[in-house]
Amino acid sequence: MYRSTRDLALALGCVLLGCCVECLARPLEFRLALGRDAAPVVVRVARSEPLAPATEGEPEPSTQAPQAQGRHESWDGDSAKFFTGALAGFLGHEAGHVIANTIEDTRFGLKSVRFGPIPFFTIEPGRELSPREHYVTASAGFNAQHLINEWVLHKYPDLKNRQEPLVKGLATFNFWLGVGYAGVGLLGAGPDERDTKGMADGLGWSEETVSGVILIPTLLDAYRYKHPDAKWAKDTSRAVKLAILLLALAADD
Repeated sequence: MYRSTRDLALALGCVLLGCCVECLARPLEFRLALGRDAAPVVVRVARSEPLAPATEGEPEPSTQAPQAQGRHESWDGDSAKFFTGALAGFLGHEAGHVIANTIEDTRFGLKSVRFGPIPFFTIEPGRELSPREHYVTASAGFNAQHLINEWVLHKYPDLKNRQEPLVKGLATFNFWLGVGYAGVGLLGAGPDERDTKGMADGLGWSEETVSGVILIPTLLDAYRYKHPDAKWAKDTSRAVKLAILLLALAADD
């Protein structure tokens, strides 16, 4: 009764939310109703002195607006690499669940399920799990995301200003998956296999509380992306991630 149904649904949601995820894929810019490929508006300041006439053979000054430098295209200039990174994020989350189920020897298998009209699969344990096993296997996907994010933010502290579509796709997927899970958990919506519900059941907590805890490092990592020198955000994010991992000790066997 585990996880992948919601993971796949949210993965598709991340693809459909392409316009939104550009907040991580490139620096924030305001279009002000201009088309995506429109040239930037150039404001020319009037000068009091007259312009010197162009000498013979000297090229006329160009009145064409200069190309904006350093402007990243959608998906950081390479949609194939960007979505490959997003796929890697999905596989990383799922790998966390597979590893945890293997360690806990849940004798899991794949089960065909449907999310509305769309067919999916889910990871199904072959035996009854204790509350601690339930929490460990349910939280494993988030723990995998947290490790991946720490690697990304450590290796690429200036990621916002670099053209790294693969890495940005990975980080973007992790962000929206965390936000999606937290939102669904706070609303109590979606299938019973969702990770936040599994974690809450294992701890005996409300799903709203677990969802809020999951949202904290997700938002802090997004802040760290925009402000890589914010030590308080890094320390707080890491502390909450460690707490999520250690909460397994609070689940009753």
